[in-house]
Formats: sequence, structure tokens, C-alpha cells
Amino acid sequence: LKRKRRRRLKKGVKIFLIAFSVIIAITLIIIFGFQLQSVKISMDLGQFTENEVQSYMEAKGIENTLVFWLKNKTGHSTKMELLEEYDVKILSPFSVKITGYEKKLSGYIQKDGSNYYFDENGTVLKIGEKKIPNIPVVDGLEVKQFKLYNKIKTTDKKSLQSILEVTSSIEKYNFPVKKIVINQSNEVTMHIKKVQVQLGKTMNLNKKMEALNDMYSKVIQQSGILNMKYASEDGSYTLKKTQKKHTENK
Repeated sequence: LKRKRRRRLKKGVKIFLIAFSVIIAITLIIIFGFQLQSVKISMDLGQFTENEVQSYMEAKGIENTLVFWLKNKTGHSTKMELLEEYDVKILSPFSVKITGYEKKLSGYIQKDGSNYYFDENGTVLKIGEKKIPNIPVVDGLEVKQFKLYNKIKTTDKKSLQSILEVTSSIEKYNFPVKKIVINQSNEVTMHIKKVQVQLGKTMNLNKKMEALNDMYSKVIQQSGILNMKYASEDGSYTLKKTQKKHTENK
């Protein structure tokens, strides 16, 4: 009986060691055999390059192609601030292709020859010299620090919040704003074609934006300053037209 027990024990130990070795081997293969080295992308807006997406993934510790793919296929996709949603395809143990919808950048700030693009949370997602169409430039914001994949640090947090509220409303109504200016009193002005829309402070912003949307087709044909600093109860606002300069022949 003792011999049988010893044999069973030895057999059990062998099975355990074999199983343990297999688990270790599989773990090592998963860790070292699927290291991300290359990223291919197919996006809708074209805001980000393959290098930028790969750099973001490296910064966020997304390094394993198999784990990244499995999470995506099981409905637990790794959060990527660059994208609204995406699908992953493994091209090789070291390469993946990401097909998805980009998160539209809210605006950008120019400094020292570079453009710092941020999202709806004020997080810097892209830095470059190239200007991306249909994204407004922000002027007047006093920035203390820009850091990629981090929220913009400003001297006044309220000023950044005001800008984010305005950019969110711009996206909602799809206004073609080319420039947003904020002054030291946190009063915001939007530049749309030849019209400067003075929104003032962001109090009652939704009401102002709704009113602008209702009269947009008429306003956009003008050139001047639209005063919307204070929300009107009847939806009427004053537009001061720009006077045309006349040249005289001498």
C-alpha cells in the first residue's frame, strides 16, 4: 500500500510539474511572443497617423497584440482616448490593424510654432505643425503647461472650462467656427466666416446657441459683430455690421 501511495504521489507530482511547465511556457509565449511592434490603421477622419496611434498605445502600456485583440473581441476593448470605437485585427504576432471612428478634436492652441490639439476634456492628444481642417484655433487662454495625453494646465481653470463648454456646443450644432477668443474676464467670442459672435460668459450658453442656430442662415450672410453676451428672452440680438471702406479716385 505504501508503495502504491508513493507511486501515485510521484505520478501526481510529475503531472503537476508537466502542467506547471506548460502553463509557464504558454505564459511566456503570450508575454514575449505577441509584443506589439507595428500598427496599421483605417480611420474615418484622418486626424491621427499610424505613428501617433502606436505612440499613444506605447504610452498607455498597450504592448501585447493578443491581449489587445482578445479584449476587443470579448466586448471589453481597452479605452483609447483617440477613438470613439474600433475593431482590431491581428496581422501577425507583432502587428495589428485598427479600424475605427476617431474622436473629433475640439480645438487647438498655437505656441512656439506647434499646434496643440485637445479633446472635449481638455486633454492634449496631438502635437504638430500641420493644421487640421475644420478645427478652431483658441486664442487668449493662458496656458501653464502642455503635456501629451494630459489635461491642459491653465492659470485659470474656469477659462479652460468655458472654452470646453463652447467647443462642445460648436460640435453639437456643427457651426464652422474658425477661431475662438477668450479674454481675461472669461468672455468668449466665436469667429464664423465674417461674423464675430460675442457669447460673453458661458451662462445660458445653450439658450444662446439655440438662438444662433435658429438665425444662422441669415446671420452668416452678414459681416460684423453679433452681440449675444446676454441671453434674450424673445430671441432677438443686435448685429453691428462692418462698414465697407470706399476708395476715392484722385
